[in-house]
Amino acid sequence: MSDSSISIVPKISDYPNHKAKAKEILDWLVSLDIVKPEPSNCVLGSDYGYAISNGGRKVINPIYYFPIDSMINGLEIVTVRQVFINVTERIEELICPNCKMDISNDDWDYFNEWFEGLTNNLKCPLCKVGTEIHEYKFKPEWGFSNLGFIFWNWQELSDEFIKEFKQKLGCEISVVYRQL
Repeated sequence: MSDSSISIVPKISDYPNHKAKAKEILDWLVSLDIVKPEPSNCVLGSDYGYAISNGGRKVINPIYYFPIDSMINGLEIVTVRQVFINVTERIEELICPNCKMDISNDDWDYFNEWFEGLTNNLKCPLCKVGTEIHEYKFKPEWGFSNLGFIFWNWQELSDEFIKEFKQKLGCEISVVYRQL
């Protein structure tokens, strides 16, 4: 079985007080016994995460595998600006909100300024208009923020859990699926 992840990412490039919000969300998940409170080596791409706990059964679609016995089964919390990429690591469609053109096949240099934290906009290479990155339509969905929550090998999160997570963050979110 290969590893996979589900990322929940606020649709805010610079989430205010992102480290405090990360702790608040972690405390909420621990209080519900969804993840264990002690950091451990249970995620890919990071030194430590928070392993799934028995309460995690309540937030995973019950027809899917529950990864409690897997070595990689934790929550990774990201508090630096990051692009959360999708399943295929490619964009099938990227529609500019201004000119409505698909720019997915153009040179991706227009991401550099966002990634470096110089702006929260993408400048369309066709119409040359800069627009907030979350106004673009990505297919499949990608996430862009300085805050994100990556659930490693959790097969499918329930709609109710995603809804609660969105309420806790207080904003629109991206849910990004990735298969390694």
